[in-house]
Amino acid sequence: MIAAIILRMFLIIFLPRFVITRQAADIYCARIFPFISFIPDSISNMTYFSITENLVVVGSFFILIFMIIGLIRAVIIIRKKGFSRFLIKLTDVVVVIMIPVMFFTGVFQAMHGVNYLRTPVAARLQLTGEEHTYEEYEAALNWAYQGMIDARRQLGEDYNGVAHLSTSFQVCVDDANSLINAVSYFYDLDMSPNYVRAKPVMLSRLWGYTDIAGVYDPMIGESNINTDYLDILHFPVTLCHEIAHAKGYARENDANTVAVLTCIMSPRPDFKYAGYYYIFMRLYGTVSDYAEHEGVTMYDYFGNPAFDMVRRDIIACQAHDHTYETGPIADLISDFSESANDTFLEVNGQEGGTDTYVVPSDIYVDFFCKYINDVESGNNA
Repeated sequence: MIAAIILRMFLIIFLPRFVITRQAADIYCARIFPFISFIPDSISNMTYFSITENLVVVGSFFILIFMIIGLIRAVIIIRKKGFSRFLIKLTDVVVVIMIPVMFFTGVFQAMHGVNYLRTPVAARLQLTGEEHTYEEYEAALNWAYQGMIDARRQLGEDYNGVAHLSTSFQVCVDDANSLINAVSYFYDLDMSPNYVRAKPVMLSRLWGYTDIAGVYDPMIGESNINTDYLDILHFPVTLCHEIAHAKGYARENDANTVAVLTCIMSPRPDFKYAGYYYIFMRLYGTVSDYAEHEGVTMYDYFGNPAFDMVRRDIIACQAHDHTYETGPIADLISDFSESANDTFLEVNGQEGGTDTYVVPSDIYVDFFCKYINDVESGNNA
């Protein structure tokens, strides 16, 4: 019985990678996934609090109770009926546990697993990853820098001169849904049009020790956001990233690409700011190395007085990060979270694990050359 259940779980987890072609996955994600995810999305949308968080907190309590009771019963069975009888009972328990695990594994594949197999966003955008000249890299960096500075000038500031979001959390969620749908339609990305209500996590302060800003729960189609500090530099991208998962892109770099494009195409200056900041910081190191290799003097972006606005936001973000306690326990939690996330991504076919969160800088240069520079030059992309 156990062997049969394990075999079925193996087939549910790994068989799709060998049987489902990319074309079939694209059809599934575009035409079937929106209908399958509609019910869990609708249930999740009924609440403004995180269902996932409550299930984890309450579930952890009950699991602890069941483990204690199970341990006590195991000791009693071994003392009264012997170890062989205990093994029989343990087998029954394993079978009972494995059946719902197998069910939830199937749900995971339907809600998230197959989405790993679809055509990557870069391929849908026809970004070929071709080599670019230093001038093209520099032009892309200048474009991101100017977009970042222009958006930052439109933002309100607190008494410390730190920029803040233009609207409430819920309005950000509503706008992110609409913007991602628009990006999906404009670039033909075939994402689910279902509304996804991203949820703030009540225990965000504790969650912050894991260094995770957002989590998508595929079992109920829920996007969860760490709201301990709504960092203007990262929150909009994180929000769009988690919603992109719920709308059908499982790979981390795909979700990041969608999130960044959504932000820079947004009419909201706070979203634009975060998107252009992300691109600028990803490109700056590459362009700097390229300039050194070419023997070219690079423009001093950080020395520009206009960058002082951005610098204040960076300092505020770093100051918040320093409020978290450090020590063996905090480091252990962070390391465990990183290892668990890395293993999860590797198991689902993302070679490189957590490194795949970072979109290769040349994708942004490809995007700039194909969709921005050509348009500005009057050419048809």
